[in-house]
Amino acid sequence: MHVTLSNEVEEEVKRFLPLLRAQLKKEFVHMESYYKPGTDFFSDDKVIEYLPCAAYEYILMKWGIEPALVTLPEVVKALNDKLFSELHLITAHALRKLASQGPGKTPMK
Repeated sequence: MHVTLSNEVEEEVKRFLPLLRAQLKKEFVHMESYYKPGTDFFSDDKVIEYLPCAAYEYILMKWGIEPALVTLPEVVKALNDKLFSELHLITAHALRKLASQGPGKTPMK
């Protein structure tokens, strides 16, 4: 089952991305040796592309669910069905992952 993010979720994320990026850039000052916002950090498309993986990681870390019990299509469906009240936190996680990889290095590759 291949599921893609809905336009509604993408638009919601894109609405709060500028403010979230600004907040995280201030946070990165304290961790400057680790977080390097590159082109992926500033690309809405890259954030949207990585969002399902970030939500998957967030579920594993926050809820402590066994990885074998969660599939990526289920995560995308949960995002589309607005089952997460923490979309800002999940998106922030995606941005941190993109910034932790350095300029031009996507975490999924």
